[in-house]
Amino acid sequence: MRKVDRRKFVSGIGAATLASIAGCSGGGGGSGDGGDGGDSGGDSGGDGGDTETDTGSDMPAHTDPSTYPEFDPADPEFPQLTSTLLDAGFETGSLQDLERLQSDPRDEPRYGQPVAETPDDESEWLDPDTLEFSLTPTEDPTVYEETLRPLLDNIAEETGKEVNYATLDSYAAQVEAMRSERLHLAGFSTGTVPFAVNIANAVPFSIQVDGSGENGSFGYRLFLITQLDNPDIGSLEDLAGDPMENVAHADPSSNSGNLAPRALFANQGVVPGEDYEVSYSGGHQQSSLGVANGDYEAAPVCSTCYARVVADGQIDPTRIKCVYASEPFPTTAFSYVNTLHPDIQEGVRAAFLEYNYQDTSIAEEFENRGTWVEIDYATVWDIILQIQESLEVEYQTGNIGE
Repeated sequence: MRKVDRRKFVSGIGAATLASIAGCSGGGGGSGDGGDGGDSGGDSGGDGGDTETDTGSDMPAHTDPSTYPEFDPADPEFPQLTSTLLDAGFETGSLQDLERLQSDPRDEPRYGQPVAETPDDESEWLDPDTLEFSLTPTEDPTVYEETLRPLLDNIAEETGKEVNYATLDSYAAQVEAMRSERLHLAGFSTGTVPFAVNIANAVPFSIQVDGSGENGSFGYRLFLITQLDNPDIGSLEDLAGDPMENVAHADPSSNSGNLAPRALFANQGVVPGEDYEVSYSGGHQQSSLGVANGDYEAAPVCSTCYARVVADGQIDPTRIKCVYASEPFPTTAFSYVNTLHPDIQEGVRAAFLEYNYQDTSIAEEFENRGTWVEIDYATVWDIILQIQESLEVEYQTGNIGE
């Protein structure tokens, strides 16, 4: 583990690259999601429209991959073969995506309250002898305590405080502990982050990425997939019009497999349940296999879940096309309570952002995500806030779930 210059790490992407830029349910820690999301203010893949290029047959152009636009992860156009997307690593987000999303920051979140500021009144500042830290709850809340030891030790070094790993057993308990200022630092699962911001005055400042290369992968996307030779579907918009049967959503309670497409597709003018009939497959794997086998005409699926099915050899990705992809869903947000003493806040940020944990147990446990980068809540979490806005979520402790 070594201390790094954060600006140097980000600039390693390449100034020219940055200048050119205009999941599943939650596991613990930074590799999981914990509350799925969707598109952050628009389809990341352009219009994905069905063109009528002459392919020398009666089949529409979107059934012929040779007519597809060249794939550019920074400005993707659809349709695309899913093999193309997986070869490009497009099933996850990247540092370039974070830079693009945050290049035009929002003044405030689209839904709910802004991130709370540090109070001006110094009498309200917290200066505890021991900092209480909690990671998003799992079946065994202690499972990540030793994994995160390098980070916890650096927090102690940078702040001069002892750090205690608090074993909270639910999302609601985690938010309530920060609201009552008994919890000072936390990694909140994706869907819980807005609750923490609105109820507990949490300040989300960082997420984990894979720092082993220059792309910095994180999170996952929502893919809308169908068969390559399906003549009726070449874009999201093709799901509207004459009602279609057998468009598979994963499960009624699934975020990325049902709640996200209901919100995000509606924002694009296609209303599930009205413009097409929804069938429930039982999960992302079932949806993926059902499309591959012709049981369903199309399905919105978690991109990394689909990638796992492909990696297991169950699907030929050259026979499946993607006609829509969302912006990347963010992962666990690491946060502190807004009343924490400014000097402690500075030390906490340093422990996360100024060290590279790629050679530690953290990267080994969290799918090589051993680097933390700074994020802006209002822009990076906009994809989640779209979904919660569509569900008319009320930010109350009793509503908190995965």
